[in-house]
Amino acid sequence: MSLPEIVLFGDSLTEWGFDEYTRGFGWFFVEKYEGKAKVVNEGVAGCTSTLLKPRFRDIIKRSKGSNATKTLLFTIFVGANDACLPPSSAHVPLPKFEDNVREFVETILGEEQLQDTKIVIITPPPINIPDPDPGNGRHASARTPSKEGIAYRTYMSKKRYGEKMMEIVESYESSSRVAGLNLWKHLIDAALSDQGRLGKEDAYHEDRLPGCGLETARAFKSGYFTDGLHMDGLGYDVLSLKLYDLVIKRWPELDPEKIEP
Repeated sequence: MSLPEIVLFGDSLTEWGFDEYTRGFGWFFVEKYEGKAKVVNEGVAGCTSTLLKPRFRDIIKRSKGSNATKTLLFTIFVGANDACLPPSSAHVPLPKFEDNVREFVETILGEEQLQDTKIVIITPPPINIPDPDPGNGRHASARTPSKEGIAYRTYMSKKRYGEKMMEIVESYESSSRVAGLNLWKHLIDAALSDQGRLGKEDAYHEDRLPGCGLETARAFKSGYFTDGLHMDGLGYDVLSLKLYDLVIKRWPELDPEKIEP
């Protein structure tokens, strides 16, 4: 008998999240659900929520096939590319992004074959801009990042798209099948803890957010990101543990120990 499925849907953060080397959340879930559920990698690098629509339709079509198995969990982890600023070709305007995410959720909720499927919406992570080089002499100011710069504005765009995803989650609070994971905040909190600032009054001031690139802030320490966008082991550790904890507490029946093979 075929195992039920857990579908992880998204962009490169999902596709590359099955790498053991970076302790990706896909790899983590494969290990946790070994022999209990098949964890399916439905991440496509470089894709926005709009570009992922054909892939999503294929997943839904597969779920309705005569040989389809039960889908226990469906994660929607998009926004990292959508939030890029114009003129980037990846940019998806926030209203369109919201429509896309809602379409994914409504489709799953409306499919009879997926009537028991649980959904977790995951916000994009922050980007990590390296600490500014103080430089020296009269050239230092030319290298000083500002709020008007593309890097900081992109950082804040990721935050806005994440906030929109959590608003979408709140609109489904009456549903027992939809939950949200604020990965952006969980990673910020992890960095604030590393920096000894978690709980301080100015911890979430926009001038001091970890990774924002301003002189008044500090970058994430090594190990969270492989570059400015993609996560490394420490980043995926946060995602894996927070997601797993959310799933088994919100839906105890999805605890691997309670799933009958």
